[in-house]
Amino acid sequence: MKLAVIVDSEGHITGPGEGEYILIYEVDGDAVRLVGREPNPALQAEMHRGLYALRRVRELGADSLIVSEIGRPGFNLAKSIKLKVYIVPDGVNADDAVKMVISGKVNAANAPTHEHGHDEHELESM
Repeated sequence: MKLAVIVDSEGHITGPGEGEYILIYEVDGDAVRLVGREPNPALQAEMHRGLYALRRVRELGADSLIVSEIGRPGFNLAKSIKLKVYIVPDGVNADDAVKMVISGKVNAANAPTHEHGHDEHELESM
């Protein structure tokens, strides 16, 4: 299994549009190793930043993603590209988050953690 983790500069879990880096881990049974680290392309995007991160994670061959939050657009994209999303508390260390997922302490998300764009729709209906 290949796991992607979105982290800040100190290696703590963040959201897909906020983290500075994408880390890639390979998991083979009990063996876990960090095999890649690259800047998060979301930081260069002006809109829908998290979607850029998710697409890049899939391009890197990951089948699972660990983040601290994910909105409706990101969650829908993840489902469509067959990317499992795991949610851990904001600020958890990347290595600890990977251990939480592979030990079964965290299940794959079945819904986004929040919605985006609902304020705009409320204004349109007024």
